[in-house]
Amino acid sequence: MAAELISLGVLFLCAIVGGIIAARFKQPPVFGLLLVGAMIGPSALNLVQDLSMINIMAELGAILLLFAIGMEFDISKLMKLGARSVLIGLLKFAIVLFFGYETTLLLGFSSKVALFVGVILSFSSTVVVIKVLEQKEMFKRKEVPLLVAILIIEDILAVFALTFFSGIKDSSSSFLSIFEHITFSIAILVFAYLIIMKILKYAVNIILRNNSDESVFIFLSLGIGALFSYFAYYLGLTPSAGAFLAGSLIASLPNAKEYGKAIHPYAIIFTSIFFMAMGTLVDFPSLKDNLMIIAILLVTVIVAQFVAVGLVTFFLANFRNEQPIFASIAMMSIGEFSLLVAKESQKFGLGIDLVTITAAIIFLSAILMSLSINYSEPMHNAFNSIVPIRPRLRLEKLSDYMRRLFDQLEIENFSTKKLRVDSKFTLMLSIIALFAFFILRRASLVIKAGYPAFVLYIFYAIGAALMVYLLSLVYTRLKSLHNTLSVILTNVDSSRNLKKCKKILDNLLIAFALFFSAMLFPFAMFAFNFNAWANIVPFAFIIAAFYFIRDLFMLIDGSSHISYGARLAAAKI
Repeated sequence: MAAELISLGVLFLCAIVGGIIAARFKQPPVFGLLLVGAMIGPSALNLVQDLSMINIMAELGAILLLFAIGMEFDISKLMKLGARSVLIGLLKFAIVLFFGYETTLLLGFSSKVALFVGVILSFSSTVVVIKVLEQKEMFKRKEVPLLVAILIIEDILAVFALTFFSGIKDSSSSFLSIFEHITFSIAILVFAYLIIMKILKYAVNIILRNNSDESVFIFLSLGIGALFSYFAYYLGLTPSAGAFLAGSLIASLPNAKEYGKAIHPYAIIFTSIFFMAMGTLVDFPSLKDNLMIIAILLVTVIVAQFVAVGLVTFFLANFRNEQPIFASIAMMSIGEFSLLVAKESQKFGLGIDLVTITAAIIFLSAILMSLSINYSEPMHNAFNSIVPIRPRLRLEKLSDYMRRLFDQLEIENFSTKKLRVDSKFTLMLSIIALFAFFILRRASLVIKAGYPAFVLYIFYAIGAALMVYLLSLVYTRLKSLHNTLSVILTNVDSSRNLKKCKKILDNLLIAFALFFSAMLFPFAMFAFNFNAWANIVPFAFIIAAFYFIRDLFMLIDGSSHISYGARLAAAKI
């Protein structure tokens, strides 16, 4: 008991030192906490020796960290995030993941290690981005609201990524079984979330009528967080996913600010302990052995962020001049979710210390981001002097076109309202079709085990008819969505030609579908354990996507009527 108390006392005292170091060098607290944690850990000064206690504190800190992040996620506010923010967030995650995955494969690692590295590199640090921009007095720049929205999307994707990895309990199970387990577990968790959201407001009013002391806010918040975390764990998911939803529940209450104020000191304590505990897991001999890998992955992060944030915001958000470069640098720092994913990788026995590598990349990327954020304009001027004017003008034309499209999507009119209604119905029908498939699959296994063959064939026929019917409903809704989007596009295209706009939309959707399939193909490599040769598939998708993007350029330029040979010649110019 004495050793545990000493270790805990050392952690709390060193958290103060970490905060002082971070403040002294004008860095976010994460910087100092990780550094001091690494210094007092078993591989350095060895002031904290109880590894079991460190792991417990890291687990508890992770749960409370996700709970604190969830408290910033009121569902009603999330629904207001525009299509532009969601699409940029998804593209940013997918592109950085792909860069990290392919780089790790080139370093000679397996597809499992490569997927974990790709996911680790794809999450920017919300804490670091906001703190650095505030310290540099840049938080009021026009780019920041969109960057914050992207960070919110990333945090949600991070919860799904953690849920995916935590849901894989047995690597020998088929991907379909694993996916079914994760899907049902998430559905049950979300269903419980929606039920409790309905009754929680009434329960809170009853409790507060009998006791309005501030301690009630604390115990109620922590109680809901603990129960949801256990429920997620019971369902075979990471407890952090339950904690995130619990925090979102608290955020949805009318007096959410009071709850946040009451729980804030405790959240700071335990999240600080999380970063300290993760720092103590850093192994300095491993750090020395992996210096080259860390350097290569750091360069990969920088390049990937310029492609994923700079180019994507240029095309979809119409960022101009130094804005894409500023946004790329601002999102450079790898964050807290990366540590959680790295810790989750330990149960897979990958043969590489991803916790140490991740901590080092977080540390170095935060410093690089902080030092280079002031130089976005000189970097833009240098880049502009290299890129020829003609290609730049063509790219700006496409960027302006995409910006006007997303501006139209954000305008309240009959078409956009119909688009939202159709989108909700399509999503609902897709979810129903997915769960119907899983239920029919489970039922078929039961019938196959205990009933004659003819009963099974009848069941297959009924199940197939039901799936065809549900998929036909989804297809009808998708056609309606396509028509509505085409109508909206006529307000963007100068020709006002519906037929041409449908062609533009088809090229755009196919290009995005191919590109996303390529960027997220690492998950398929991991899930189905494909051989190395399958890695040519995403590159084939990328080439096909560029073919449709080229045609998109032609259509927007108004040159879709020229011959195929002339179009090829124009594409080379």
